[in-house]
Amino acid sequence: MKQEATQAIVSVKKETTSAISEEISVLKEMIEQMSSGYQANEYPAGIDELSKELGGHGVTDAIRYRLMKKLMEQFVLTDEQPSSMSKNETWREQLKELLLNELQPYPIKAISFDKQVLQLVGPTGVGKTTTIAKLAAEATLKKQLKVALITTDTYRIAAVEQLKTYAKILELPLEVAYTVDDLQKAKEKFKEYDLIMIDSAGRNFTDKAYVEELSKVIDFQAEATTCLVLSLTSKYEDMKKIIEQFSLVQMEQVIFTKLDETASLGALLNIPLEKKLGIAYISNGQNVPDDLFTPTASFIVEQVLRGSKHD
Repeated sequence: MKQEATQAIVSVKKETTSAISEEISVLKEMIEQMSSGYQANEYPAGIDELSKELGGHGVTDAIRYRLMKKLMEQFVLTDEQPSSMSKNETWREQLKELLLNELQPYPIKAISFDKQVLQLVGPTGVGKTTTIAKLAAEATLKKQLKVALITTDTYRIAAVEQLKTYAKILELPLEVAYTVDDLQKAKEKFKEYDLIMIDSAGRNFTDKAYVEELSKVIDFQAEATTCLVLSLTSKYEDMKKIIEQFSLVQMEQVIFTKLDETASLGALLNIPLEKKLGIAYISNGQNVPDDLFTPTASFIVEQVLRGSKHD
């Protein structure tokens, strides 16, 4: 009886070893094909599920392709193969580690306010004005900085009035600049302030002549931090076009708005991994000064793999 039990265990082990060897063989073949330019449409069970999960969030095909290839390479190279019971969870944990490593080179951190000028740029309707009010509140109330506001977004009267309201509540001075000369005068007026926040008109930054003229007033490299504001409700293709439009201005980070209005979060990965831009803040509501937080790489990975929203 004991001998029969031992034989059964040996038989199961052989079958398991054989199954794993076969799976590794299949993975090796797929990796070789992918290395030679083969575009995989389906992956082994578990990996395929993760790829579709990322795709459901709008993570690009190129990023998913690269990640799945690395994931399979890790599985083939690992010394201890996971049991079939835990394999899918192992894939997920390995993908989390892989994504954390992929995000590491990009600045995912709050603005340091170490430069005198903070400029927010971006298209109409993404929430720049509300975002600048939130940041002004943080700099004033939490950082104890002496803050002044300038708006050049004179195309929309409502935006100017909105910022005037926020400035009044926060007891901050505000200047409205209709021209670059006006901006120069306002900047000179506030030269003794710790921080000058500029709410910029998006359309100006598609004009090369305007940007060149502005660069004579603001030294983008030495004295200014420029952040691009993007809405998470936008399609990634539209975000790419926006980034291209604002490429005349040097920037390292973006601020995402409207987290509370979408469940599609692929841009949190696409923007750093494809556009090489970090993330300074995410806005998840209209409340000032609340509803603004700095994510961590772990938060981003968890959101995209789990789909839950920030509490």
